[in-house]
Amino acid sequence: MYIMEKIAALYKKIVNGMCTVFELFAALCLAAMVIAVLVQVVGRYVFSHSPSWSEEIARQLMIIFSFIGIAIGVRDKIHIGLTIVVDNLKRGIRLCIETFGKVLTIILGVMISVNMGLLFSRLKYNRLPGTGIPIIIIYIFPTVVGILIALTAIYQIYDHIKCGTDEEQLPKESDI
Repeated sequence: MYIMEKIAALYKKIVNGMCTVFELFAALCLAAMVIAVLVQVVGRYVFSHSPSWSEEIARQLMIIFSFIGIAIGVRDKIHIGLTIVVDNLKRGIRLCIETFGKVLTIILGVMISVNMGLLFSRLKYNRLPGTGIPIIIIYIFPTVVGILIALTAIYQIYDHIKCGTDEEQLPKESDI
């Protein structure tokens, strides 16, 4: 059992490391998106001509930023959830429902990856019209993020089995 805990801890560390790298990349995307929009606004209102690439780049960076935010939300358990009924159930039933929710999250992550992967393979020769960037780059991120969502939900299921419900996993006020 000790080896299983070591493997689970290493797995969790790797997935959280991947999430941290994506968080840093999301921050860079946000900064680049702000710059692209600033160039668009200054070009339009000051010079009466905006570059053709700025709006397209800002849109694509927003898509990447959003998908990374989904993965981080799953990792930190800050996604929307309707728990008014579940919170009033017995611990065993609540644990089953939360675990089932994580299984659905794995399915969602796999579906995102598979469907984006299909688009990825079908559109690999297309390019974005304003910048000429291969569209394959845009579909890489949702594909990878879907995998990351599934990997995160897997270790959360392990945490449910080992430590209990999400509420029981929260640090106590005395621990803070």
